[in-house]
Amino acid sequence: MTHRTTLTTLTLATLLAAPALAAPVTVQHDRGTLTLPAPAKRVVALEYSFVDTLLALGVKPVGAALGTQGGDRGAPPYLKPRVGGVVTTGSRAQPSLEGIAALRPDLILADSLVHKDTVPALGRVAPTAAFPSRRADLDQLNEQTLLIGRLVGREAAAKQLLADQRSLIAKARAFTKKNAPAFVAGVVTPTSFTAHTAGSFAGSFLEAVGRKNQLPVKDGQTQYELSLEGLVTLQPQTLVLFTAPDETPVTAAWAKNPLWQKLPAVKRGRVYEFNRDDWTRGRGPTALKLMVAQTIESRFLQDAAPGSAFKYQP
Repeated sequence: MTHRTTLTTLTLATLLAAPALAAPVTVQHDRGTLTLPAPAKRVVALEYSFVDTLLALGVKPVGAALGTQGGDRGAPPYLKPRVGGVVTTGSRAQPSLEGIAALRPDLILADSLVHKDTVPALGRVAPTAAFPSRRADLDQLNEQTLLIGRLVGREAAAKQLLADQRSLIAKARAFTKKNAPAFVAGVVTPTSFTAHTAGSFAGSFLEAVGRKNQLPVKDGQTQYELSLEGLVTLQPQTLVLFTAPDETPVTAAWAKNPLWQKLPAVKRGRVYEFNRDDWTRGRGPTALKLMVAQTIESRFLQDAAPGSAFKYQP
């Protein structure tokens, strides 16, 4: 073997052994186009859906808005065991720019509604992508899963997540009673009942598994408040309530009103209760698996009387 041949062989071996250079990644988001020189490795997530999605993709964020400032409730129960070691960078309502900067992120994921005034400042800390998590429906959040997957170099994993999700939803639909009456769903706090229309995440998810949401988007609002009188006007055959176990919902007071007793859903015994922290704040692939299981366990899909764990008892 000649000296030149030996050098050529060694050079080729070195090139083959060297790691491939990461290619730039580009996505469209609510504030324009974002191009990263390489997939992000250090991500700060300012919404629970982004945290859920990253973890489902096998990427642990270096920081997340897990705090309780501004009245936030912290990580949903299903997420808490999964966020150990993730640094809290304020809350969703009040993210800490200093805390985020200290983590030296190469990507920040922000909510285009909640952080609309903060995005410029976030962008000065690190490249920032803004998506409509808080007011997005199931299809929009699935689109975000693909985009986040691309940003962190896990696009193939994101596609597999969504394929698995479609399969899971198809299996759930097999439990759904044909021609079951439409439902009205709402987040219930101590002071309000906020209806979740077919354009909300929870509302669109329940339609995806085969039940019909009685409420369409209203004047561009995917969620809006209802009074007891407004609920009575709707005459819902099925009610789905998203409540918090540490709160007394306003419906507890409504239940003492004769109008409540006249609701068809109450008369039919079709008032279902789910944990609002898990159902309406996570909004990610892992949350969806839990939600699918509970729609079956609660007997909501079957339009049967709810089991004890999901029966609303004011």
